Amino acid sequence: MTENIDEAGIRVLVEEELISAVVEKHRRFLEEYKKEFGELDSRLSQVEENVKSVKNFRIQMEERKEVLKEKRQQFYHQTEALLEKEIFPKLDPITANKLKEEFKRIKGQIEPEEEQRLKDSFMEKLRETIQAAGPGENVLSLVGSRMEEARNSNLEFKEIIKSEKQLAEDDGSKGEDISKGKSQHKWLSTKIKNHEEALNYWEKLKV
Repeated sequence: MTENIDEAGIRVLVEEELISAVVEKHRRFLEEYKKEFGELDSRLSQVEENVKSVKNFRIQMEERKEVLKEKRQQFYHQTEALLEKEIFPKLDPITANKLKEEFKRIKGQIEPEEEQRLKDSFMEKLRETIQAAGPGENVLSLVGSRMEEARNSNLEFKEIIKSEKQLAEDDGSKGEDISKGKSQHKWLSTKIKNHEEALNYWEKLKV
């Protein structure tokens, strides 16, 4: 049998060479798996850090939304107080009630675009009324600036909501990446452990 192998040009590895080949194989796998594990670990840490940052950002945005809602209410409250004191008492009841109804619609929960349209219409009617009743241009300017501040608060509020929707979509994608990454992370960790144990075993035999 040995003669046939020799004649075929096949060299039988001795035990020491076989062990060395096995040791080298485990070292190679260990190197590859550890490299992949390190890259994945770094990537997972970055994604998890981003998720944490986004979570903190969302908390800040929730607080900002509350501030904006209060600011909008405050500006409209100031506007209403100004109208009730300086303008409505000088108008006939029918005209005053019509303006009050329009103002009520403006300060409701509406989109900024609709708010702008209603505000412009209201201000135009108010300007005509002031010119007829004579309360003064200064009052008109104050009313306009307060209502613009209120609309700006609503505009920022809506922009935050849009951003939150985008963040929610991104969160879903990141969550999927983390889930897949952790599964691969666990698999690589097991592989590394197995090859380390095997390498340790074969290196002892090599000695």
